Amino acid sequence: MIDTDYDEIITQLENELNAECAIANKYGIILGSAIEEFSKGKVIPQKILELILNRQDIANVLSLDMITSFALEAKEYNYLFTFSEDLILISKLGLDVNLAKFMPSIRMFLKNLSNKIIKQDRIEFSNFDFAKELSQMEKSIKEEKNKKDNYSIVKDLIKYISS
Repeated sequence: MIDTDYDEIITQLENELNAECAIANKYGIILGSAIEEFSKGKVIPQKILELILNRQDIANVLSLDMITSFALEAKEYNYLFTFSEDLILISKLGLDVNLAKFMPSIRMFLKNLSNKIIKQDRIEFSNFDFAKELSQMEKSIKEEKNKKDNYSIVKDLIKYISS
């Protein structure tokens, strides 16, 4: 399993998008961050995480196939939460940023990042040959039995001498 340097990704995102960003896993744990409110190692607040996790129910109520992001407008900033199956990308944007232009590029970036991480984290398992393993176990049991039989003669001899 290859460790992904989320801090490096965040730095690149900041340079490319001119926005503060944070990346969290699907459980809400912040993996890398440049946003003070969502610092690395912390957890996304429960209410926001519930909103993200319930996005399919919300989409169903609105008769949508799926929801790929939420935007929250605060007094000074917009917080954009974009998600894939395994990652959540949080962007802290000024109120003057056009979200319609920003969202497609951030969604594509997250999709590519998620695909890259899934490929890196994939573990390949080899086939296990049970027949070979069983034959080795049987062989070792027979060897152990033969050793016990060999030592039983010595044990009998010791018992005979000591009595």
